[in-house]
Amino acid sequence: MNEEQKKWNVVPFDTFEQYLGPRYENVPGVEYILENGTLLYFMEEAPGVYESADHTVTGAADKPKLYVPVYDGDELQPSSFEEVGAREQLAAITDFTVTMGLPGVNQRQEPGFVLDNGLVLLESERDSQGNYKAGAGMDGMFLQTGRVFAPIRYDGGEIIAFVEQPPAREREQEQAKAPEPEKPARVNQGYTILESVDAGGVEFVLGENPKAVQPFVTWRCVDGGGPTDFTWGHYYNDYQSAKRDLMGRAQEQLNDRNEGKPPSLRAKLRMAQENKSLPGPHRPAPEKER
Repeated sequence: MNEEQKKWNVVPFDTFEQYLGPRYENVPGVEYILENGTLLYFMEEAPGVYESADHTVTGAADKPKLYVPVYDGDELQPSSFEEVGAREQLAAITDFTVTMGLPGVNQRQEPGFVLDNGLVLLESERDSQGNYKAGAGMDGMFLQTGRVFAPIRYDGGEIIAFVEQPPAREREQEQAKAPEPEKPARVNQGYTILESVDAGGVEFVLGENPKAVQPFVTWRCVDGGGPTDFTWGHYYNDYQSAKRDLMGRAQEQLNDRNEGKPPSLRAKLRMAQENKSLPGPHRPAPEKER
């Protein structure tokens, strides 16, 4: 799958009653309980895959999902379970080969899978992510449907079921919505940088170190230096004073930059227009030729 999968540890069997307390009698048939409160049940139609209940151990509503066990040292007892998709997207396998061609006309068995929803998957029809492009098997022909299925593997090996993936456009939109990973915080001399201000290409920062005598500081970044090359530190006992200094230093830098900056073309044109409108000495109109 393209989406980041989630993994949760298992609550040991012998602690079920202690873990659940009075709720223990309300979860009959539960095979496993995860540390986040998810209740897992064995799936008859897809052995090796587990489905979660529509509620957690606390009774809170939850959307049923699919999970596969993860074994770490003990081949009989899973240490955790990995979420692989929504329950409604499951497609169980009914056959491990696909009949292609018509009887008497090059009919053959191709490596692939027949799903319980009637679609077929061929080993030869896969995308760059390893997902299977589903087809409709009609009269021995493979007709593309545009639907894509990701394999669910038992302990990372044998394929035991499939989970349908959203269309490529929807996947791209979901990925675009996902927040970018946060960049690691910059730290200088034990101070974590909290805020940054760009003043005409010159960066000023505000940092905090709760263990320092003066826990707040503002710095100017060294021109052409690295992300933590700072100079001219101003130290303060409280955040508000440091914040005022940060903004004041940035404003001072902008003022200095503007004073030494030549007037822009727009400013020059405005000045020229103003000069034209100023009253000047009276000049008599030229006489007409006779």
